[in-house]
Amino acid sequence: MKRKVIQIANSTQLISLPRKWSLKYGVKKGDEIEVEENGGSLVISTEKDISTNKTEIDFKGKEILIHRALSSLYRSGYDEIKIIFEKHSELDAIQSTINQELIGFEVVEQGREYLIVKQVSNIDHSEFDSMLRRTFLFLLSTSDECLEALKTNNVNTLKSLILKDITINKLTDYCRRSLNKKEGHFRHIGPGYTIIEFLEKIGDGYRDLCEYVSQNRTKINKLSMEIFSEINSLLKDAYKLFYDFNLEEMEKFLRKKEILDGSLINLSKTLTKNEVPVVMYLSSIMYNIFYLNGPLMVNAL
Repeated sequence: MKRKVIQIANSTQLISLPRKWSLKYGVKKGDEIEVEENGGSLVISTEKDISTNKTEIDFKGKEILIHRALSSLYRSGYDEIKIIFEKHSELDAIQSTINQELIGFEVVEQGREYLIVKQVSNIDHSEFDSMLRRTFLFLLSTSDECLEALKTNNVNTLKSLILKDITINKLTDYCRRSLNKKEGHFRHIGPGYTIIEFLEKIGDGYRDLCEYVSQNRTKINKLSMEIFSEINSLLKDAYKLFYDFNLEEMEKFLRKKEILDGSLINLSKTLTKNEVPVVMYLSSIMYNIFYLNGPLMVNAL
């Protein structure tokens, strides 16, 4: 967009800020903004979050949607949500989601069939990088602990790892909310958001595998263990590529996935009935790790 320069007195020159940008970030008269010289360009920035209006959602008869919908509203950046319900089970699901997923939110008002939740502590955007790295590290430790628990048939550890997914969800929700509230954490927002989305899906895959094996007391054969170990190695490669990208390592990443494809196909021919879901979960984890390749390259190149 173009702006005309306005001359004030002899030395002051002004340009107007785009109205859409000012509204988006809630910039008002008297606010301070940063102006940085960059050669022939001026970079104008604000420390404010993206302004988001309040919203209202009706969950009457829609209990199955509560967790996903509330988490989505949190990620998208809303600061105040009025929630309508009618059954006690709906209220339980609402409160559980607030406590487990909505970092910094509290119930500020509650009536007979509604409650209002509001952000009471702001996101510290300077923490984004450490929270994202913590997400990666949580996933890496989960993958290693899961493999070791399967080797030793440790059901208690598998059950504890199911609960660990709650922390991964919190971290990824926090990162996605921060990304939507303040752009600029990534070179490109879309690929950045997609990376975080896949990290959550990978965590869900490990959770579902732990849940199935612990409930069914399924014993994992040696070949499955070896493939599981290679899938965990693929996750470590994705982590390294995110923080230190190079094309040679990406090529190795893609080739390793092709080898794993063949291994999973061969493994599927030798399975017992109880082992089939295990390979399905392993395949799901592997593909979600592999799907990181696209956004990783867009973000890095």
